[in-house]
Amino acid sequence: MREQVGEGRPLTIRAFAERAIDSETGTTISKSTVGNLVQGSRIKITPEVLGAIAAGLGVPLRLVQAAATEQYVGLVLGDPAGN
Repeated sequence: MREQVGEGRPLTIRAFAERAIDSETGTTISKSTVGNLVQGSRIKITPEVLGAIAAGLGVPLRLVQAAATEQYVGLVLGDPAGN
């Protein structure tokens, strides 16, 4: 998120929030929540929020799920050494 969203990055907070809509449920993310995510604050995570984040970034849901698991739980999926 922090690499893609925010001032001087490919997506503004507003543009991301407008794109961040979960395709299955219609769940959206507010601009203030996006701002919290960009700042690294923790938010309440649900499957629908992860779907909205994936839509906003234009990446596969699985990638967002893995990143959230690593950030919130500390579980690193795959080989962190890249082997």
